[in-house]
Amino acid sequence: MRGSRSTAGEVVRARRERLGLSQRAAARSCGIPQSMLSRIESGETQPSIETLQRVLRGLGADLHLEARPPAEAPEGRREKQRSLWLNRAVVGELTRDPDRVMAIARDNIARWRGVHAHRPGILAALDQWEEIIGAGVEAIVAVLTGPGEAAEDLRQNTPFAGVLTQEQRDQALGSFRTEWARHHDHQRTASAGHVVGLGL
Repeated sequence: MRGSRSTAGEVVRARRERLGLSQRAAARSCGIPQSMLSRIESGETQPSIETLQRVLRGLGADLHLEARPPAEAPEGRREKQRSLWLNRAVVGELTRDPDRVMAIARDNIARWRGVHAHRPGILAALDQWEEIIGAGVEAIVAVLTGPGEAAEDLRQNTPFAGVLTQEQRDQALGSFRTEWARHHDHQRTASAGHVVGLGL
């Protein structure tokens, strides 16, 4: 794959055909539904890095990537932290009533598949969420509160809309704003003090 300009789907299909496997046999080997493998190969969905690694490993191949994330603006960091705080509140509801919360998520996924039928990026995220929900509460919590770019990206298309009441959202966002202001005011004060010290 080194230096290749092929899409993920083209790489997966070429590897499967080289092994002489049907989609059904390949999907079984990779531990994913045949429908998902079909969508990956056709380009209808773009798999996450984790899913692509899993598929290629099931086909006896490895994926090697080198990523260099761009510098992120403060506003981008603030938005990601805001999302994280809301998802922590969702985790609270998930641990109290997992059946209700997962039912809401599954309903949202089913509805959004129709709404976003022509948006491969969103459909890929929904595919990933379907896998995560199927893996159970611990897997959901790991994504909703975990670090890393993959978890952050998935949180931008969370299917847990409607889990929190408006009052719960307002409380979580109020706590977030207070904590964000406290942390950044402290940073600005420390920075200003450092500058004054240098001036003396």
